[in-house]
Amino acid sequence: MELEHRRLPVSDLEIRADTEEDKMVISGYAALFNRKSEDLGGFVEILRPGSFRKVLEKNPDVKALFNHDPSTIFARSKNESLKLTENQTGLKFEAVISEEDEDAKRIYHKVKNGLIDQCSFAFGVGEEGQKWADGNPMTREIFEVDVLADVSVVTNPAYPQTSAEARSVLQEAGFDFDGLTSLIVRAQRGLTLTDSDRDLINASIQVLQGLLPEDEGDADTHNGGDAHRLHNIFAELELLETKHNRRGEKNEKH
Repeated sequence: MELEHRRLPVSDLEIRADTEEDKMVISGYAALFNRKSEDLGGFVEILRPGSFRKVLEKNPDVKALFNHDPSTIFARSKNESLKLTENQTGLKFEAVISEEDEDAKRIYHKVKNGLIDQCSFAFGVGEEGQKWADGNPMTREIFEVDVLADVSVVTNPAYPQTSAEARSVLQEAGFDFDGLTSLIVRAQRGLTLTDSDRDLINASIQVLQGLLPEDEGDADTHNGGDAHRLHNIFAELELLETKHNRRGEKNEKH
């Protein structure tokens, strides 16, 4: 099962570093319930209360990390320096920092001083633990998390800027970024594609055809270059259109 990572936006953040009975403690919420996420690439996500109940009952060995980096572990369920609980708000964590761990103490002070100010968690969800609903963007509701690998304190993520840059480049090239993303997500989930989806696929194929070199015998086409990758994308879009046509033919027969 592939792990996913989610970060809480700053406005939703509840994280603090306290000194309790001569102990350094980092605590906060790694996940919040009933909050709609930002657009995650064609879909938004909502975690429902109870999502972590079963996985926490298994007493998983969850690590507390900085930026999901295993080399920066500062607490762990296995040695009881990390405690995880689910309440009506979300997934709460409490990490006790060891006085003997200089790296962990540096993380503690950065959290306390506000230099690190976001939380995240790494998780996996099975098909039975989620529900998808059509829309633009689609909505994914999570009811049961199967795997909880780590909770992390994180710095400001770079991916929103990267995503915005990618959207801008593709739109300038003539692609409907949001429409294509939503289409691909629906196709991957086995949902029925619409006539509008078919039109979008055809329009995208035409854009790709315009990007391919006139000389189809170009060496780059056969040696893994950019043209070769464009051919692959072109083929995937054509495959989606073919699947859509077949589904339409089956529906007409019935």
